[in-house]
Amino acid sequence: MTGAPTILVSRGAAAVIFSEVRRWVEEGLRGGGSPLESLLYPLSALVPTGGLRCPVELVAARDIRELVIDGAATPPDAIKSFSALNCHFSAADMERANIEFNAQIDAELEHRPRLGVHSKLHSHPFSGGAFLSGGDLEHGVSSPAARSWRERRGLRTAILHVVYPDEDPVVSGRPWELTVGGAVAAGRRRVLWRVRSWASDDDGAMHDLGDARLVPDRHPSVRAARRLPYWRTRSGARWCDAQKAALRAAGYGVSRNLLGRGWRRYLITSGSRQVLVALPPDLPAAAPRVLEVVSALRDDFRRLALPDWSREASLSRLSLLRLAGHFLPPPGVLHGQARGVEGSAVAPP
Repeated sequence: MTGAPTILVSRGAAAVIFSEVRRWVEEGLRGGGSPLESLLYPLSALVPTGGLRCPVELVAARDIRELVIDGAATPPDAIKSFSALNCHFSAADMERANIEFNAQIDAELEHRPRLGVHSKLHSHPFSGGAFLSGGDLEHGVSSPAARSWRERRGLRTAILHVVYPDEDPVVSGRPWELTVGGAVAAGRRRVLWRVRSWASDDDGAMHDLGDARLVPDRHPSVRAARRLPYWRTRSGARWCDAQKAALRAAGYGVSRNLLGRGWRRYLITSGSRQVLVALPPDLPAAAPRVLEVVSALRDDFRRLALPDWSREASLSRLSLLRLAGHFLPPPGVLHGQARGVEGSAVAPP
């Protein structure tokens, strides 16, 4: 695959992931002599190859330079149906269980706004387990439900991970333990665990990305994933409030919300026209994205070319009111065209 993303896993995230894998391996070995598979949802940040895409634009594998995993959401044990051959969820009320689990994830992302659930991870707890089964491909890549799952997260690509060991974890006559790696301790059997990753291209074909890189929590990419977005700073919050007030005072319809991955959204309306202004977490170092809303119900948006003056070096000089005036007719005008919509105004990704 051209431009395949690199998968990074922080040491902190690896500890969570391997601990959960080990727990179900040990459960299976105690109960029936065979390790059980397990499943988690990595929390990750996307590092783009070039210009940022906002979460309402579908991101392909070639658009991602790094996927930085810095956490994992662990589903509640009550809904887990794990076996030596597969792992899935079951509950009397799956809809309620899903709502509660999503609320748990949202609470974690509240503290880590740049992260999101962009991929799925499960274990093959046996040697030679670095592969995707037919079931993995069906449920994680090709089914309509899988496609809908990733598109709701702004992804065109399916990214899957499998945790696998260098040798079979089995019960032996000596104490044994499962570990991320390291030297063999006297009297103990160690199993080295790795994370293998795959990503799909635009045609749906899966490409092996190799083993993920385990990196320290102080790694620059991990530290970047942990930075608060501009709107979580005091000055950024004040700027946002002032922009919304100025737009409303000028007569524009405006609503403000969060898009995920650290992005903030302003939906600005004038007459019959509407634009979505997506502000990246590193604003103003990273430029806004402005998209014409063709049909919100169909998630149909067209990216519009930014005027040069909008690429300001400071928040104090960036005006969403001026940006709205560039793309939309004056408030109260029902017809007429805004600048930057016709012809070559639709910018390349």
